[in-house]
Amino acid sequence: MKILLTIIVILILLVIVTYCNTLFRGRPLIWKQVLSQLKMPTDSQVAILGLNYAGLFIDIAKMLKAPGKVTGVNIGNDNVVKQEQQRIKDNQVADRAKLVDGSLVNLPLESRHYDYVFSAFTFHSVSPAINRGRAIQEAARIMKPEGTLVIVDFGDLQQYRPLLHRLGFQNVRIIPTGMDGWWGGPWLKTGILVAKR
Repeated sequence: MKILLTIIVILILLVIVTYCNTLFRGRPLIWKQVLSQLKMPTDSQVAILGLNYAGLFIDIAKMLKAPGKVTGVNIGNDNVVKQEQQRIKDNQVADRAKLVDGSLVNLPLESRHYDYVFSAFTFHSVSPAINRGRAIQEAARIMKPEGTLVIVDFGDLQQYRPLLHRLGFQNVRIIPTGMDGWWGGPWLKTGILVAKR
Protein backbone atom coordinates (compact mmCIF):
# COMPACT_ATOMS: atom_id res chain seq x y z
CA MET A 1 0.00 0.00 0.00
CA LYS A 2 2.83 2.42 0.88
CA ILE A 3 4.52 1.78 -2.48
CA LEU A 4 1.27 2.49 -4.36
CA LEU A 5 0.72 5.67 -2.37
CA THR A 6 4.32 6.76 -3.05
CA ILE A 7 3.89 6.16 -6.80
CA ILE A 8 0.65 8.17 -6.81
CA VAL A 9 2.29 11.08 -4.96
CA ILE A 10 5.26 11.04 -7.37
CA LEU A 11 2.92 11.05 -10.38
CA ILE A 12 0.91 13.96 -8.96
CA LEU A 13 4.12 15.90 -8.30
CA LEU A 14 5.32 15.22 -11.86
CA VAL A 15 2.03 16.54 -13.25
CA ILE A 16 2.29 19.69 -11.09
CA VAL A 17 5.95 20.28 -12.03
CA THR A 18 5.22 19.76 -15.74
CA TYR A 19 2.23 22.15 -15.60
CA CYS A 20 4.23 24.82 -13.75
CA ASN A 21 7.13 24.44 -16.19
CA THR A 22 4.81 25.25 -19.10
CA LEU A 23 3.04 28.05 -17.26
CA PHE A 24 6.12 29.92 -16.08
CA ARG A 25 8.97 28.80 -18.36
CA GLY A 26 7.53 27.09 -21.42
CA ARG A 27 5.14 29.76 -22.70
CA PRO A 28 7.78 32.51 -22.85
CA LEU A 29 10.17 30.11 -24.62
CA ILE A 30 7.49 29.13 -27.14
CA TRP A 31 6.70 32.74 -28.01
CA LYS A 32 10.38 33.65 -28.13
CA GLN A 33 10.88 30.86 -30.68
CA VAL A 34 7.85 31.99 -32.73
CA LEU A 35 8.87 35.65 -32.80
CA SER A 36 12.51 34.92 -33.63
CA GLN A 37 11.50 32.73 -36.59
CA LEU A 38 9.03 35.28 -37.98
CA LYS A 39 11.57 38.12 -38.11
CA MET A 40 8.82 40.76 -38.14
CA PRO A 41 9.71 44.11 -39.70
CA THR A 42 9.54 46.91 -37.13
CA ASP A 43 6.79 48.71 -39.05
CA SER A 44 4.43 45.70 -38.99
CA GLN A 45 0.76 45.94 -38.12
CA VAL A 46 0.02 43.20 -35.58
CA ALA A 47 -3.22 41.99 -33.99
CA ILE A 48 -3.36 39.80 -30.90
CA LEU A 49 -6.71 38.05 -30.51
CA GLY A 50 -7.26 37.68 -26.80
CA LEU A 51 -4.80 38.78 -24.15
CA ASN A 52 -4.49 35.42 -22.39
CA TYR A 53 -0.73 35.43 -22.24
CA ALA A 54 0.55 38.38 -20.23
CA GLY A 55 3.69 39.84 -21.68
CA LEU A 56 3.21 39.04 -25.37
CA PHE A 57 1.37 42.30 -26.08
CA ILE A 58 4.11 44.48 -24.58
CA ASP A 59 6.94 42.32 -25.96
CA ILE A 60 5.62 42.89 -29.48
CA ALA A 61 5.07 46.61 -28.87
CA LYS A 62 8.73 46.89 -27.83
CA MET A 63 9.82 45.19 -31.06
CA LEU A 64 7.96 47.70 -33.23
CA LYS A 65 8.66 51.28 -34.24
CA ALA A 66 5.99 53.74 -35.37
CA PRO A 67 4.12 53.46 -37.68
CA GLY A 68 4.25 49.81 -36.58
CA LYS A 69 1.51 49.02 -34.09
CA VAL A 70 0.12 46.10 -32.09
CA THR A 71 -3.60 46.00 -31.39
CA GLY A 72 -4.75 43.72 -28.59
CA VAL A 73 -8.33 42.49 -28.59
CA ASN A 74 -9.67 42.00 -25.08
CA ILE A 75 -12.44 39.40 -25.04
CA GLY A 76 -14.22 40.35 -21.85
CA ASN A 77 -11.72 40.66 -19.01
CA ASP A 78 -11.62 44.15 -17.51
CA ASN A 79 -8.73 43.26 -15.19
CA VAL A 80 -6.55 42.35 -18.20
CA VAL A 81 -7.26 45.74 -19.79
CA LYS A 82 -6.24 47.59 -16.62
CA GLN A 83 -3.04 45.55 -16.35
CA GLU A 84 -2.11 46.05 -20.01
CA GLN A 85 -2.89 49.79 -19.86
CA GLN A 86 -0.49 50.08 -16.94
CA ARG A 87 2.15 48.06 -18.83
CA ILE A 88 1.75 50.35 -21.85
CA LYS A 89 2.42 53.34 -19.60
CA ASP A 90 5.29 51.70 -17.70
CA ASN A 91 7.03 50.61 -20.93
CA GLN A 92 6.34 53.88 -22.81
CA VAL A 93 4.87 52.18 -25.87
CA ALA A 94 1.59 54.11 -26.22
CA ASP A 95 2.55 55.12 -29.77
CA ARG A 96 2.81 51.42 -30.75
CA ALA A 97 0.14 49.72 -28.66
CA LYS A 98 -3.64 49.87 -28.69
CA LEU A 99 -6.34 47.95 -26.80
CA VAL A 100 -9.88 47.30 -28.01
CA ASP A 101 -12.76 45.25 -26.62
CA GLY A 102 -14.40 42.74 -28.88
CA SER A 103 -15.41 39.22 -29.78
CA LEU A 104 -13.40 36.67 -31.73
CA VAL A 105 -16.40 35.93 -33.94
CA ASN A 106 -16.97 39.62 -34.77
CA LEU A 107 -13.64 41.44 -34.52
CA PRO A 108 -13.82 45.24 -34.26
CA LEU A 109 -10.83 45.53 -36.60
CA GLU A 110 -10.30 46.76 -40.14
CA SER A 111 -10.30 44.22 -42.96
CA ARG A 112 -7.05 43.38 -44.78
CA HIS A 113 -4.98 45.57 -42.46
CA TYR A 114 -2.69 43.32 -40.39
CA ASP A 115 0.60 41.74 -41.40
CA TYR A 116 0.50 39.32 -38.46
CA VAL A 117 -2.42 37.96 -36.45
CA PHE A 118 -1.61 36.09 -33.24
CA SER A 119 -3.80 34.04 -30.96
CA ALA A 120 -2.36 32.91 -27.64
CA PHE A 121 -4.39 30.17 -25.95
CA THR A 122 -7.68 31.70 -27.10
CA PHE A 123 -9.40 29.69 -29.83
CA HIS A 124 -9.90 26.57 -27.68
CA SER A 125 -12.21 28.63 -25.44
CA VAL A 126 -14.56 29.70 -28.24
CA SER A 127 -17.87 27.98 -27.70
CA PRO A 128 -19.82 26.38 -29.08
CA ALA A 129 -17.04 24.71 -31.05
CA ILE A 130 -18.72 25.53 -34.38
CA ASN A 131 -17.93 29.21 -33.72
CA ARG A 132 -14.21 28.45 -33.95
CA GLY A 133 -14.60 28.35 -37.72
CA ARG A 134 -16.16 31.81 -37.61
CA ALA A 135 -13.27 33.04 -35.44
CA ILE A 136 -10.77 31.70 -38.00
CA GLN A 137 -12.69 33.46 -40.79
CA GLU A 138 -12.54 36.73 -38.84
CA ALA A 139 -8.78 36.32 -38.30
CA ALA A 140 -8.38 35.78 -42.05
CA ARG A 141 -10.58 38.81 -42.83
CA ILE A 142 -8.41 41.27 -40.94
CA MET A 143 -5.14 40.00 -42.46
CA LYS A 144 -3.39 41.51 -45.44
CA PRO A 145 -3.35 39.15 -48.46
CA GLU A 146 0.28 38.22 -47.72
CA GLY A 147 -0.25 38.11 -43.94
CA THR A 148 0.70 35.44 -41.41
CA LEU A 149 -1.59 33.81 -38.85
CA VAL A 150 -0.06 32.23 -35.74
CA ILE A 151 -2.15 30.22 -33.29
CA VAL A 152 -0.47 28.92 -30.14
CA ASP A 153 -2.95 26.75 -28.27
CA PHE A 154 -3.67 23.31 -26.93
CA GLY A 155 -6.14 20.93 -28.44
CA ASP A 156 -6.41 19.69 -32.00
CA LEU A 157 -4.92 22.38 -34.25
CA GLN A 158 -5.38 20.08 -37.25
CA GLN A 159 -9.08 20.94 -37.16
CA TYR A 160 -8.30 24.38 -38.60
CA ARG A 161 -6.33 23.12 -41.60
CA PRO A 162 -9.27 22.40 -44.02
CA LEU A 163 -10.89 25.78 -43.36
CA LEU A 164 -7.59 27.62 -43.72
CA HIS A 165 -7.02 25.93 -47.10
CA ARG A 166 -10.51 27.03 -48.21
CA LEU A 167 -9.64 30.58 -47.12
CA GLY A 168 -6.60 30.58 -49.40
CA PHE A 169 -3.83 29.63 -46.99
CA GLN A 170 -1.50 27.40 -49.00
CA ASN A 171 1.24 27.06 -46.39
CA VAL A 172 -0.11 25.70 -43.09
CA ARG A 173 2.35 24.17 -40.62
CA ILE A 174 1.71 22.72 -37.20
CA ILE A 175 4.77 22.63 -34.99
CA PRO A 176 4.96 20.65 -31.72
CA THR A 177 6.46 22.36 -28.70
CA GLY A 178 7.65 19.32 -26.77
CA MET A 179 7.65 19.21 -22.98
CA ASP A 180 7.76 23.01 -22.73
CA GLY A 181 4.14 22.95 -23.89
CA TRP A 182 2.79 20.11 -21.76
CA TRP A 183 -0.01 21.18 -19.40
CA GLY A 184 0.59 18.43 -16.87
CA GLY A 185 1.57 15.79 -19.41
CA PRO A 186 1.49 14.79 -23.09
CA TRP A 187 -2.30 14.37 -22.99
CA LEU A 188 -2.73 18.18 -23.06
CA LYS A 189 0.03 19.70 -25.14
CA THR A 190 0.57 23.03 -26.83
CA GLY A 191 1.03 23.31 -30.56
CA ILE A 192 1.97 26.16 -32.88
CA LEU A 193 0.01 26.69 -36.09
CA VAL A 194 1.59 29.02 -38.65
CA ALA A 195 -0.46 29.79 -41.76
CA LYS A 196 0.52 31.92 -44.74
CA ARG A 197 -1.37 32.68 -47.91
